[in-house]
Amino acid sequence: MEQIIVIRTSDPDGSIFQSIMGALQGKDVQILHAADLDPSALTLGDIEIFPEQRRVTKAGKEICLNYGEFSILYCLARCPGRVFSREQLYNAAWGEDYELGTNTVDNTIWRLRNKLEPDPKHPTYIKTVFRVGYKIDR
Repeated sequence: MEQIIVIRTSDPDGSIFQSIMGALQGKDVQILHAADLDPSALTLGDIEIFPEQRRVTKAGKEICLNYGEFSILYCLARCPGRVFSREQLYNAAWGEDYELGTNTVDNTIWRLRNKLEPDPKHPTYIKTVFRVGYKIDR
């Protein structure tokens, strides 16, 4: 019997993920979609992104991001200067087809800016590229 299981949880130290992967060791499991996470931390000014633990800190303080927020931030941060369309960011975060007209990506970017930017109305990190999408400047 085929089953698809999706688990989303806050796991700052990665222990839940490690426990699940340990339990699956040696089992007939196929991972169909998983982010290609680089184990090294990414740094954007005073923001540090720890991909393996899906953790973000700003000036050493833990910032709580939901699944979509982290996924979009990580996607942008991996390729500074590259412009991503809303469709690309939606697919990177949720692995689904983008519905034209949805504000999901815009709302997620708005929340990220409020959590990470010194002045969300004049962003330092996450920039809008008019009529195209978003990018991160280092």
